[in-house]
Amino acid sequence: MINIQLFKFDSKTDYLPYYKNYSIKRDSVNTLNDVLKNIYSIEKFGFIENEEFFLQANNEFTSSKASLNDILNDSNELLLQPLSIKRAINDLIIDTKDYQAKLDLLDEYMSQEEKETIIKNKSYMLEYYASNTLHFHDDYIGEHVILLGLDIVKKDSSLQNDIFALLNSEDGLINKSSLQYRILNYPEKKESKKNEPYEITQSFENFNIAVYDALNPISFEYVIEQSNASYVDLISKHFDIPFDAKKLSYLMAGTILLEALDNNADFLIVNTGEDLSLFDAQQKQIEKTMGREINLPVLTRGQFIKLLSGEKDKNTLGLNNHKVKLPFLD
Repeated sequence: MINIQLFKFDSKTDYLPYYKNYSIKRDSVNTLNDVLKNIYSIEKFGFIENEEFFLQANNEFTSSKASLNDILNDSNELLLQPLSIKRAINDLIIDTKDYQAKLDLLDEYMSQEEKETIIKNKSYMLEYYASNTLHFHDDYIGEHVILLGLDIVKKDSSLQNDIFALLNSEDGLINKSSLQYRILNYPEKKESKKNEPYEITQSFENFNIAVYDALNPISFEYVIEQSNASYVDLISKHFDIPFDAKKLSYLMAGTILLEALDNNADFLIVNTGEDLSLFDAQQKQIEKTMGREINLPVLTRGQFIKLLSGEKDKNTLGLNNHKVKLPFLD
């Protein structure tokens, strides 16, 4: 059986969204569209049948044509949500006026007929709503404008300077986010790889450890399991943080830290020194941005691997300059 949580919201009658649970036989469905039709036969709800319908499935953005094998893997849990929870009007159906309106920025570089075709075909719509930046910044011009702009330049290179100037002036390129871990089976997505086994002399049994992987295709979950700790799997683990956009970087880092904290993580492991300089060194500023105390220790992957080997000297580990101290080393 597949256990399904379906997002429910009617903008005409509901004050807040909620979720309804359904169970259907796994061997009776092959695609998301099969699942949607199966639920609809049990109880009517808002979605659009007989076309490529975009939605979120297990926190990945995709279409109703997607194979369940690609989404579920070995799981039997399926979470179905609209492309944008903020813009939901009838369950999985959303208001797409924002997607359409932001295309106006490129009116000078395409005909009205071309624009209408883009809207009709929902071109770049999945990329627009999958943008991590859009989740934090409603006024962001959107990945669809950036991608369309780049496609226009490919067709007519003489427009390159004008379009790049437009995208930069609208804070588009500086805030652009990667889509590889947001869209199911995205072409640029790299297959997750496991680390090689490490020699471990220090156990972290009874610790809960969260990891911010960013865009690193080498998963660190395997190392956490080797350490005997419990791995805290974050929905936000693949956020692509625009470090040059301070306010946005604080909001994203704060979301990651609070998700880790609220899931009882004892500390957070990040990829690089640049990550550390944000998550640890700027944690007080992040707390002000989020309006909550966090005080969560942060380590890089390299520091944690040294800890696993038995190293406890703070200077050797590079922990002497950390703003948030590790309690078990004090």
